[in-house]
Amino acid sequence: MTEIIAHRGGADLWPENTMAAFAGAIACGADGAELDVHLTRDGDVVVFHDEALKREIVRRNGQWLSEVRPLIKDLSFSELLAYDVGRLKPGSSYAARHPRQEAADGEHIPLLADVIALAKARSATFKLWIELKTDLMRPERGADPVALADAALAVVRAAGFENRTVFISFDWRTLVRIKQRAPEIRTLATTLPQSWFAPGTPPAEHGPPPPDELAALRAVVAAGAPWEAGFAAKDFSSLQDAVRASGADGWFPYYPDVTESAASHITNLGLSVAAWTVPPAAGPALVSLGCSAICTDDPVSLRHILSKTESNSI
Repeated sequence: MTEIIAHRGGADLWPENTMAAFAGAIACGADGAELDVHLTRDGDVVVFHDEALKREIVRRNGQWLSEVRPLIKDLSFSELLAYDVGRLKPGSSYAARHPRQEAADGEHIPLLADVIALAKARSATFKLWIELKTDLMRPERGADPVALADAALAVVRAAGFENRTVFISFDWRTLVRIKQRAPEIRTLATTLPQSWFAPGTPPAEHGPPPPDELAALRAVVAAGAPWEAGFAAKDFSSLQDAVRASGADGWFPYYPDVTESAASHITNLGLSVAAWTVPPAAGPALVSLGCSAICTDDPVSLRHILSKTESNSI
């Protein structure tokens, strides 16, 4: 059975990475939620997507943030509590991408420990897919990958949540560290859209960075990127072989990269495959390719579509 994982708690429906979103994901019957973690100045593990506070979702004293965006690592958790993250900024491009999101004023950046406590209190099975976030091209903006992995693992272990945790990351150094210290916890190696590294211009819908940033990213990957943890794809016959060599339990690519051949190959290597961030309409095709989990901004619509597909196949 393919699991439905609410991306950032279900960003099409509720404010991303908030307690309201995670409560909504549990209530709607999702199998789990994906979330992003960083370290504060005082070493707390908090749930937020970017390394810096995001102008499109962050307010202080009712005012939206200006161009100056503080870094999570430069703020204490108590300082973060001064910010409201429960509403999209009207007129922003991010608001345009999530027009159905229901505001929840008064939501604050949560601790990972609090999200785990919520999951334990409201479900016996709900999983957390914890993304260990680093800024791949500007690592100074976030935590050291090993320190981040150690801190997040400590929170998971303190809560006894190991069997309901999946660690994911584009920075495979974090996953290698998790496997060194907790081999029993599942890890999935996340990968960037592969169209970014193919000849020519990537499709706009694949969200490539600006041309100068993309060129820099391609150059780093061509040389063997630090975040590949010594398992550079260029040194293997396929990206999937690099994932297996890294020690991860599975592969977590951008959903268009889950082709029939790629899915077959990763399965033959003995690993699972999941996909991010999937429009509900693409769900049935990914199920047919053997995806163990689908990460989506709209877990409600995806559940509805997959239920109809299952009914029609009986």
